[in-house]
Amino acid sequence: MNAEKYVKEIVKRLKCTGTKRKEIGSQLLSDIAARREQGESLEQIMESMGQPQEIADAFWQDFSDADKKAYRRGKIVRTVSEIILALIASSLLAWWLMPKPAALGDDLSQEEIAASVEQVITLLNEGDFDGLQDMAVDKLKSKLTPEVIDPVRQQISQDWGEMQSIGKTYVQGMKQKGTLIIVTQTDAIYENVSVVYTISFDEDLKLGGLYIR
Repeated sequence: MNAEKYVKEIVKRLKCTGTKRKEIGSQLLSDIAARREQGESLEQIMESMGQPQEIADAFWQDFSDADKKAYRRGKIVRTVSEIILALIASSLLAWWLMPKPAALGDDLSQEEIAASVEQVITLLNEGDFDGLQDMAVDKLKSKLTPEVIDPVRQQISQDWGEMQSIGKTYVQGMKQKGTLIIVTQTDAIYENVSVVYTISFDEDLKLGGLYIR
């Protein structure tokens, strides 16, 4: 195990905000580097520091009340975010199971839809929430924020890494209350995780729904 992986194992067990995790991770790496310059081996350093869970527990004991409150607030936000995205997912699932399939029409091509899907995924990867909101229908704009999306991504993995490839986009047209809905499903492979994006659009290719698993 190298220093980066050791610190990552500690950081992912910390009960604190993402910002605090980054600060602690950077400090731990700096401390380890300093000790190695003094002649200690990495094995000696890790043995003296202890197991990742023990270190994380020790940090929790030392956190201020403000840090602990911030973590608990974040946990509430994550729970609310999961509920919101679960509602979106439920809607998408209903579109898959209940509405009747519908033709996409001559104005929409598979290539154009796949390009829109890739654009959504690229914006998510880049953290460009303004760009996502520009693509979305009005009802979805308020949910396309770091406060909603980031906790969901972190529930899947704390460290996705860079995207390696994106799979084929499967497209299904559906009618709901007389309105055409385009539902797509795409696999994406990152360095440390594989995810499935279920993304829906209206007939103008405005982003109407997003589910990540």
